[in-house]
Amino acid sequence: MKKAICSIFIVVAIIIVTTAGTSFAFFSATATSEGEDISGETFTFDVKLNMNTIYKAEQLIPLSDDLVDDAIKKASNKCIDSKGYQVCSLYEITLTNSGNAQILNGYVSTSSTDYTTDNLKYQIFDSTFTKVSDVMTLSRVLNEKVYFKKGNSLVSAPIDTSAITYYLVIWLTETNDSQNEDFAKTFSGKIAFESINGSTITANFTA
Repeated sequence: MKKAICSIFIVVAIIIVTTAGTSFAFFSATATSEGEDISGETFTFDVKLNMNTIYKAEQLIPLSDDLVDDAIKKASNKCIDSKGYQVCSLYEITLTNSGNAQILNGYVSTSSTDYTTDNLKYQIFDSTFTKVSDVMTLSRVLNEKVYFKKGNSLVSAPIDTSAITYYLVIWLTETNDSQNEDFAKTFSGKIAFESINGSTITANFTA
Protein backbone atom coordinates (compact mmCIF):
# COMPACT_ATOMS: atom_id res chain seq x y z
CA MET A 1 0.00 0.00 0.00
CA LYS A 2 2.83 2.36 0.92
CA LYS A 3 4.52 1.53 -2.37
CA ALA A 4 1.34 2.32 -4.25
CA ILE A 5 0.93 5.65 -2.47
CA CYS A 6 4.59 6.45 -3.07
CA SER A 7 4.26 5.66 -6.79
CA ILE A 8 1.17 7.87 -7.09
CA PHE A 9 3.02 10.72 -5.37
CA ILE A 10 5.99 10.40 -7.73
CA VAL A 11 3.73 10.40 -10.80
CA VAL A 12 1.83 13.47 -9.55
CA ALA A 13 5.10 15.22 -8.79
CA ILE A 14 6.39 14.51 -12.30
CA ILE A 15 3.18 15.87 -13.82
CA ILE A 16 3.42 19.04 -11.70
CA VAL A 17 7.06 19.59 -12.67
CA THR A 18 6.34 18.94 -16.36
CA THR A 19 3.30 21.26 -16.35
CA ALA A 20 5.19 23.96 -14.50
CA GLY A 21 8.05 23.69 -16.95
CA THR A 22 5.69 23.98 -19.89
CA SER A 23 3.92 26.97 -18.38
CA PHE A 24 7.20 28.71 -17.65
CA ALA A 25 8.50 28.11 -21.16
CA PHE A 26 5.29 29.53 -22.67
CA PHE A 27 5.33 32.54 -20.38
CA SER A 28 9.00 33.21 -21.13
CA ALA A 29 8.35 33.13 -24.88
CA THR A 30 5.34 35.41 -24.52
CA ALA A 31 7.21 37.83 -22.30
CA THR A 32 10.14 37.97 -24.71
CA SER A 33 7.81 38.62 -27.64
CA GLU A 34 6.06 41.44 -25.82
CA GLY A 35 9.34 42.94 -24.73
CA GLU A 36 10.84 43.21 -28.20
CA ASP A 37 10.55 46.34 -30.34
CA ILE A 38 8.83 45.37 -33.59
CA SER A 39 9.46 47.69 -36.48
CA GLY A 40 8.76 47.65 -40.22
CA GLU A 41 9.84 49.59 -43.27
CA THR A 42 7.63 52.44 -44.43
CA PHE A 43 6.67 52.00 -48.08
CA THR A 44 7.68 55.08 -50.08
CA PHE A 45 6.15 55.68 -53.50
CA ASP A 46 8.08 58.43 -55.23
CA VAL A 47 7.88 57.64 -58.95
CA LYS A 48 7.61 60.55 -61.37
CA LEU A 49 6.24 60.38 -64.89
CA ASN A 50 7.26 62.77 -67.64
CA MET A 51 5.51 62.77 -71.03
CA ASN A 52 7.11 64.38 -74.07
CA THR A 53 5.22 64.73 -77.35
CA ILE A 54 7.39 63.52 -80.23
CA TYR A 55 4.67 63.99 -82.82
CA LYS A 56 0.94 64.64 -82.59
CA ALA A 57 -1.16 64.11 -85.70
CA GLU A 58 -3.79 66.73 -86.46
CA GLN A 59 -5.83 64.24 -88.50
CA LEU A 60 -4.99 60.54 -88.38
CA ILE A 61 -4.91 58.64 -91.67
CA PRO A 62 -5.40 54.85 -91.30
CA LEU A 63 -2.22 52.80 -91.04
CA SER A 64 -1.68 49.05 -91.31
CA ASP A 65 -0.66 47.60 -87.95
CA ASP A 66 2.44 45.96 -89.42
CA LEU A 67 3.74 49.35 -90.62
CA VAL A 68 3.70 51.03 -87.20
CA ASP A 69 7.31 49.97 -86.53
CA ASP A 70 8.51 51.66 -89.73
CA ALA A 71 6.57 54.83 -88.91
CA ILE A 72 8.26 55.37 -85.55
CA LYS A 73 11.73 53.86 -86.01
CA LYS A 74 12.97 56.15 -88.76
CA ALA A 75 15.39 58.90 -87.80
CA SER A 76 13.22 61.81 -88.93
CA ASN A 77 9.61 62.58 -89.85
CA LYS A 78 8.31 59.99 -87.44
CA CYS A 79 4.60 59.20 -87.91
CA ILE A 80 4.56 60.72 -91.39
CA ASP A 81 4.42 58.31 -94.33
CA SER A 82 6.08 58.64 -97.74
CA LYS A 83 3.08 60.56 -99.08
CA GLY A 84 3.20 63.08 -96.26
CA TYR A 85 0.17 61.71 -94.41
CA GLN A 86 0.01 61.87 -90.63
CA VAL A 87 -0.39 58.23 -89.63
CA CYS A 88 0.24 58.22 -85.88
CA SER A 89 0.89 60.20 -82.72
CA LEU A 90 4.00 59.38 -80.69
CA TYR A 91 4.81 60.20 -77.06
CA GLU A 92 7.93 59.56 -75.01
CA ILE A 93 7.28 58.38 -71.44
CA THR A 94 10.03 58.59 -68.81
CA LEU A 95 9.70 57.08 -65.33
CA THR A 96 12.10 58.02 -62.52
CA ASN A 97 12.07 56.61 -59.00
CA SER A 98 13.40 58.19 -55.80
CA GLY A 99 11.58 55.85 -53.40
CA ASN A 100 11.37 52.10 -52.88
CA ALA A 101 11.85 49.72 -55.79
CA GLN A 102 8.51 49.24 -57.53
CA ILE A 103 6.73 46.89 -59.88
CA LEU A 104 4.31 48.95 -61.94
CA ASN A 105 1.47 47.99 -64.26
CA GLY A 106 0.67 50.45 -67.02
CA TYR A 107 -2.60 51.24 -68.71
CA VAL A 108 -4.32 53.80 -70.95
CA SER A 109 -7.77 55.08 -69.97
CA THR A 110 -10.30 57.17 -71.88
CA SER A 111 -11.17 60.70 -70.77
CA SER A 112 -13.29 61.67 -73.78
CA THR A 113 -13.91 60.33 -77.28
CA ASP A 114 -16.33 60.64 -80.17
CA TYR A 115 -15.05 57.55 -82.01
CA THR A 116 -17.82 55.11 -82.90
CA THR A 117 -15.55 52.23 -83.97
CA ASP A 118 -12.83 50.18 -82.28
CA ASN A 119 -10.22 51.16 -84.86
CA LEU A 120 -8.17 53.47 -82.64
CA LYS A 121 -5.17 51.49 -81.36
CA TYR A 122 -2.17 51.93 -79.12
CA GLN A 123 1.06 50.06 -78.50
CA ILE A 124 3.98 50.42 -76.09
CA PHE A 125 7.62 50.28 -77.19
CA ASP A 126 10.81 50.44 -75.12
CA SER A 127 13.69 52.91 -75.52
CA THR A 128 15.05 50.99 -78.54
CA PHE A 129 11.61 50.93 -80.20
CA THR A 130 11.19 47.23 -79.47
CA LYS A 131 7.59 46.16 -78.89
CA VAL A 132 6.70 45.82 -75.21
CA SER A 133 2.95 45.25 -75.56
CA ASP A 134 0.60 43.81 -78.14
CA VAL A 135 -1.56 46.08 -80.27
CA MET A 136 -4.27 47.27 -77.87
CA THR A 137 -7.68 48.78 -78.66
CA LEU A 138 -8.46 52.07 -76.94
CA SER A 139 -11.78 51.93 -75.12
CA ARG A 140 -14.81 54.00 -76.07
CA VAL A 141 -16.02 53.71 -72.45
CA LEU A 142 -15.04 56.67 -70.29
CA ASN A 143 -12.45 55.92 -67.60
CA GLU A 144 -12.09 52.28 -68.66
CA LYS A 145 -8.51 51.05 -68.24
CA VAL A 146 -6.82 49.14 -71.04
CA TYR A 147 -3.71 47.58 -69.48
CA PHE A 148 -0.46 46.93 -71.30
CA LYS A 149 -0.59 43.24 -72.22
CA LYS A 150 1.46 40.66 -74.06
CA GLY A 151 -0.79 37.73 -74.85
CA ASN A 152 -2.92 37.19 -71.75
CA SER A 153 -0.31 38.56 -69.34
CA LEU A 154 0.07 42.06 -67.96
CA VAL A 155 3.29 43.82 -68.92
CA SER A 156 4.93 44.86 -65.64
CA ALA A 157 7.57 47.56 -65.31
CA PRO A 158 10.11 46.92 -62.52
CA ILE A 159 11.83 50.17 -61.56
CA ASP A 160 14.55 50.86 -58.98
CA THR A 161 16.84 53.87 -59.19
CA SER A 162 17.33 53.74 -62.96
CA ALA A 163 15.03 55.69 -65.25
CA ILE A 164 12.83 53.78 -67.70
CA THR A 165 11.79 55.11 -71.09
CA TYR A 166 8.78 53.94 -73.08
CA TYR A 167 7.09 55.14 -76.23
CA LEU A 168 3.32 55.28 -76.63
CA VAL A 169 2.12 55.24 -80.23
CA ILE A 170 -1.50 55.76 -81.28
CA TRP A 171 -2.94 55.20 -84.74
CA LEU A 172 -6.05 54.29 -86.72
CA THR A 173 -5.82 50.71 -87.92
CA GLU A 174 -6.31 50.19 -91.65
CA THR A 175 -9.38 48.01 -92.32
CA ASN A 176 -9.11 48.01 -96.13
CA ASP A 177 -12.64 49.35 -96.26
CA SER A 178 -14.31 52.75 -96.17
CA GLN A 179 -13.49 54.40 -92.85
CA ASN A 180 -15.52 57.57 -93.15
CA GLU A 181 -16.88 56.99 -89.65
CA ASP A 182 -13.34 57.51 -88.30
CA PHE A 183 -12.81 60.85 -90.05
CA ALA A 184 -12.30 64.01 -87.93
CA LYS A 185 -12.75 62.25 -84.60
CA THR A 186 -11.03 63.17 -81.34
CA PHE A 187 -9.74 61.24 -78.35
CA SER A 188 -8.25 62.31 -75.05
CA GLY A 189 -6.96 59.97 -72.40
CA LYS A 190 -4.50 59.20 -69.65
CA ILE A 191 -1.50 56.96 -69.53
CA ALA A 192 -0.94 55.68 -66.02
CA PHE A 193 1.27 53.39 -63.97
CA GLU A 194 0.04 51.83 -60.75
CA SER A 195 1.99 50.04 -58.02
CA ILE A 196 0.91 46.91 -56.18
CA ASN A 197 -0.01 49.07 -53.16
CA GLY A 198 -2.46 51.14 -55.23
CA SER A 199 -0.39 54.30 -55.77
CA THR A 200 -0.82 55.70 -59.30
CA ILE A 201 0.85 58.32 -61.49
CA THR A 202 -0.80 59.65 -64.65
CA ALA A 203 -0.24 61.93 -67.62
CA ASN A 204 -2.85 63.33 -70.01
CA PHE A 205 -2.71 63.28 -73.80
CA THR A 206 -4.88 63.80 -76.87
CA ALA A 207 -4.85 61.93 -80.15
